[in-house]
Order: sequence, then structure tokens, then C-alpha cells
Amino acid sequence: MSETFQKLIEQQQERARQNAKTQRLLMIGLVIVGVIALVFIVLRGDPSTQPLDINTATTEQLQTLTGVGPDLAKKIIKGRPYQSAKDLLQVPGIGVKTLEKMKPRLKDLPAE
Repeated sequence: MSETFQKLIEQQQERARQNAKTQRLLMIGLVIVGVIALVFIVLRGDPSTQPLDINTATTEQLQTLTGVGPDLAKKIIKGRPYQSAKDLLQVPGIGVKTLEKMKPRLKDLPAE
């Protein structure tokens, strides 16, 4: 009986070691996935700082511009195409101040 009891204890200890090893591997895997995700985010860049083509941007992308919400984004899309940044002043809701805030993010569009 003592020998059987000893084998049970050894089996339980072995299972505990295997569980600990599995937990360590899972933690290492989670850390690796987290690091990869972080690197991807950093390399990709923050979408709210990326240059934006006003003539092709989606409603969601336009909303990353300072002062642009869903309604104004729809108005911008409706008024396409734009030849210059100044053309955006024709969009109801965009004034000089809003345009000045947007200009640094606009790409492929002359300032005047």
C-alpha cells in the first residue's frame, strides 16, 4: 500500500510540474503576442496622425481630422473632388479655422 501511495504522489508531482511548464509556455506565448502587437501598432502609426487624401478617405478616416464628425465627413465626401485645400471652404461647416487645423493632415492637395 505504501508503494502504491508513493506512486500516486509521484504522478501528482509530475502532473504539477507539467502544469507549471505549460503555464510558463502560455505566459511566454502571450508576452510574444503582446510584443508583436505593440510593434505592429508602433510601425503602422497612429491613424490620427497619418496624412489623408481628402478625395479618397472614408467617413471613418475623415473623422480622424480635427473638427470633423460624422455629419461633416459626409458633407466632405458629397463635395468631392477637391482641387485644393481652399476648396474645402465651400463645404458647409468648414471655416478658415477648421481648415487650418485640417491642413497638416491633408496630402496630395495644394494648399491654395
